[in-house]
Amino acid sequence: MPEITISRVFHGPPLRIWSALIEPEHRQAWRPMIQLDDASQVGETQCTFAFPGWSRSVRSPAEVDRLDKPRAFAWSCGISHVFMIEERFELQGDDGGTTVSHSCVLRGLLSLPIAAMVLRRLRVLMIEADDRLAAYLHWRAGQAVRGADRRRIAQHYRRKVR
Repeated sequence: MPEITISRVFHGPPLRIWSALIEPEHRQAWRPMIQLDDASQVGETQCTFAFPGWSRSVRSPAEVDRLDKPRAFAWSCGISHVFMIEERFELQGDDGGTTVSHSCVLRGLLSLPIAAMVLRRLRVLMIEADDRLAAYLHWRAGQAVRGADRRRIAQHYRRKVR
């Protein structure tokens, strides 16, 4: 079962990062690669895949598996025992900063052949999503973005220089 885990420290308390991960208006603002219709409760929901370079988005049933405010959030989608993807966010920290462990796990019979083809690209997409989340959180806090690759941050989060 192939897994990618990226850990990163975000400026701000766990509740601020939690709201950016869970609340729909915040999720839309930082544009994760997979958009969940309702991430606020455990159970069935729908997700939309919108990968860069694709002309159309893909809708699929999904399930919120874990919702432990403000410590852990996990959801999954796919065909049970054939191919499933699970995305997890685990938060640890205090008001000074929060360490977020962002993981994607591929499960099922086809997970190894698919992982051989997409694992490297999936890691890049996760890093880009984490950069957008960092930019959104800094924009929301009114601070300059430090440490993120500014070339990959959406234009409307950047401060105008005069």
